[in-house]
Amino acid sequence: MKNIIKIIVTLFVFANFSCENSEDLVVEANGFELRKDASVTSPLVLTEATAANIYGKFEWDIANNGPATVSTYTLQVFDHNDVSLSNPVTYTGSGLVVSPTSRKATLTVAEFNKLINGLPNYKCSEMDIDIRIKSTLGGNAVNAFSQYSNPVNVKVTGYSLKLPVMAFVKSGNTPSTEPRVAASAPASNTDYVGYMYLDAGSYKFYQGDACQDFTTSTVYGLGSAAGTLISGASSPSISVTTAGHYLVKANLSNNTYSLTPYTTFGIFGTATRSGLGTGFQVPFNYNATTKTWILEMDLIKGRKFKFKSNLWTGTAVVPALPNPPYAPGTASTFVTILGRTAISSVLVENSNAGQGDITVPGTDDGSRDRYRIELDVSKPRNYTYKMTKI
Repeated sequence: MKNIIKIIVTLFVFANFSCENSEDLVVEANGFELRKDASVTSPLVLTEATAANIYGKFEWDIANNGPATVSTYTLQVFDHNDVSLSNPVTYTGSGLVVSPTSRKATLTVAEFNKLINGLPNYKCSEMDIDIRIKSTLGGNAVNAFSQYSNPVNVKVTGYSLKLPVMAFVKSGNTPSTEPRVAASAPASNTDYVGYMYLDAGSYKFYQGDACQDFTTSTVYGLGSAAGTLISGASSPSISVTTAGHYLVKANLSNNTYSLTPYTTFGIFGTATRSGLGTGFQVPFNYNATTKTWILEMDLIKGRKFKFKSNLWTGTAVVPALPNPPYAPGTASTFVTILGRTAISSVLVENSNAGQGDITVPGTDDGSRDRYRIELDVSKPRNYTYKMTKI
């Protein structure tokens, strides 16, 4: 009995000692300082020409969490008016270097521009930006303890990373709601392209600003000859005489445009049929509400296909089952081919043999699975598809 009492007393003392000492281990936000060097200037205008230059260098103290602890650090940017710090963009480049003796970050113009472009309220004019360091203690996101450094505030004007766009606007309509063509890169103005359905009528191109806003647009109408453009709100309109689907292109370097009609979008390839005719397109049906091309069909497992647009009229050829109906194609009716990219379900124009092929899931044993295939080309240079097994 005496031994039991001794054990109870010992445990009681140990518990009290542990509780008292655990109070010393309670973490709390005591702050830490972030500093910038002279390379960080404000206000500043960022440009693509200086993208590789160093924007600025930063260094900060060890975060004071109360007891001696080791934090991890991230650099984040915020809109200065985001007082709740709820919409950060976190830097993920190689310029952040943390060691036991120092904590530093070096950002290029391109890296900092990408950060501010990621903010929900990014605009093409001067922005009020706060740069902070977030200290995180603990690897469990639920229980981790975090605190922020003081903000470094800068005024900066970035360059937009959005693709340049133009709206192809029917007379009487609003540019912001009309179908668009987009260039291939933020600095490009030679290869605007887009797929769209056009009603018969008179049209002009409206060029948005770098942030794709059409409040103040540059207007382009028909030039001195067919297929040419001239700027000016009073320029002649471009006439579309026949309603239908068009591939629309524009080049503002030489002021030209083209409207190429097509009647079908669909797939072709070895996944559609065995034997001859794999180059013939299986035409899809157009849904005007969702602006997508859709078809349910059998595909041979493990084999490949791409998407094709075609100017073709007539009745689809219906071969012996299980091969699907197809649209005979010729060099004169072919318009474009879309193939896959490295990003899942995203397509680009790709007519190179063996490149951009989409592979049907499964082993190539000659058997088929039925799929619902949906193709969306309504968003310029953001073409997507979806395959749903039935």
